[in-house]
Amino acid sequence: MPRTEKDRIQFLRAALQNHTDFWDEARPRMRRYKNAYMTKFYADIDLVSDTAIRVETADAYATIESMMGSLFTKYPSVEVGPDITGKGDAVFTKTIANDFLKSARTQVESAARMALIYTSSFLKLAPRESNTLLGKIAMRAIPPWQIIVDQDAAAWEDCRFVGHVYYLSVDEAIAKFGNKKFVGAPQRDYFTDYERNNDRSYRSYNGTSNAELPNEYLYIEVVEMYDLLNSELLFWSSHYKNGAELLSKDAIPVMTFDGRPLPNIVPFYFARQPDRPMIGYSAMSRVYDQCFEKNVLRTFWANAVRRDSRQFIYKEGAFDDEALAKITSGIDGAMIPTDNDTLAGLIAEVPVTPISSNHAAYLNYIESDLQKGSLTAGFTRGEASKATATEVTALMQYTSSELGKMARDRDATIEQAVTLYIRMLIPLLDDGETIVIATPSGASAASVEKIDADWSFYATDGGGTPMTDMVRKQQLTQLLAVLPGLGVPADKLRAEVVRLFDLPEAFNEAAPPAPAPEAPSAAPGSVVAPPEAAPTPSADTAAVIGGV
Repeated sequence: MPRTEKDRIQFLRAALQNHTDFWDEARPRMRRYKNAYMTKFYADIDLVSDTAIRVETADAYATIESMMGSLFTKYPSVEVGPDITGKGDAVFTKTIANDFLKSARTQVESAARMALIYTSSFLKLAPRESNTLLGKIAMRAIPPWQIIVDQDAAAWEDCRFVGHVYYLSVDEAIAKFGNKKFVGAPQRDYFTDYERNNDRSYRSYNGTSNAELPNEYLYIEVVEMYDLLNSELLFWSSHYKNGAELLSKDAIPVMTFDGRPLPNIVPFYFARQPDRPMIGYSAMSRVYDQCFEKNVLRTFWANAVRRDSRQFIYKEGAFDDEALAKITSGIDGAMIPTDNDTLAGLIAEVPVTPISSNHAAYLNYIESDLQKGSLTAGFTRGEASKATATEVTALMQYTSSELGKMARDRDATIEQAVTLYIRMLIPLLDDGETIVIATPSGASAASVEKIDADWSFYATDGGGTPMTDMVRKQQLTQLLAVLPGLGVPADKLRAEVVRLFDLPEAFNEAAPPAPAPEAPSAAPGSVVAPPEAAPTPSADTAAVIGGV
């Protein structure tokens, strides 16, 4: 039985409602993670009085950025596995794919950073007007609370629907969906509090009159839904006829090579909930409690140090004000009068009890927990260590394996994004428009036939990170003396050293062979003597050469 528009709207509302409830509940936690990363720990936490000194450490930022620095070494790129049927042009496809990835590096890194701070992130590819092949598709990093996912799916490929919730200005909405009567509202940020009307998908400012705002500052909230079961692309907004009608309904324009509908959204997960793989797991959540405790402890210490000053007591009436002023002039202490007769002398120092050593021991435990939660050894963040070379090597190998797992997740996202990019180009290429691309084999005109094939893309990093590269370099250096004896050709070894150490390609060029010495020319009529035979070695010499 075909679905009606009412059925589609009911499906959209239900999916949006479930998505909104999930991320509304997560908002306070996500806000705390963001504030910790931005060193604004006390923005939402009131632990000390306004007059007390607040100390914030940068451990949350250091944890995330040490992972980011250990994950990205160079521009992302891919290798292309040729179609087994011989279709397409692999060199052309690889060239445009790597050009696209090079231009999208910032967005890939932004998505990776959000996936570490929050639970996950996404990359969205969208077509745009351009007369160049590279400019026809744009990539943007999307936070997880804007993407509606099928949380019951076991894998991304099994999702029944994928949606994107975003804001469009009223002018943009009219240009995209036609001259419809939209009820615009100011745009809201996820971390900004808002109130809901009876329709839970509608959000508005507290006490803000929309009539006072110009059209350029009014927006509508749009739900762009990919119904993968029915291969439908739906656009809906509660700001149009109170959500009673769809903005538009079309067939999903992008398909895989084998004809399955393909949404223009790519997931980016570094960790997932074991029982619900479509719900991510934040790297920040592993260290947040330790950052919380460390900030509280350092704040307590800072205020205790301010109170750790020299103070004195004196017998009241023993000094007049002028004498007392001379005594206290230039001294960082306070004078406290007392009439206690047991005071020895006229002035005595007030004893100050030092802070308990338990605080320092507790800080060591916090640092140890931070180390375990961050996955990376301290030396990767530039911290000095007293570990032996063997211990450092063990830590390096452990760190490289943990970061290698995250790098493989990064590579999987890059490979999926390239696949989507190539499939999106197919309906965008106009046969009447000639676009020429410079490839290693020469200039080549873009065409559907060159990219429409069953490609397999492989990220060239292959799980590589700065740490794994360092381990590989050390291992290769140790094996250089062994591999020639195992029969590995010298030119192959040289090529691997040049690749791994990123040396100039000119080092791979073998030196031309030395010219053979010319034979002496004989005069006319003369006889050339034959070359002298090598002398036969004696028995003792032969024994030495033979190793006897």
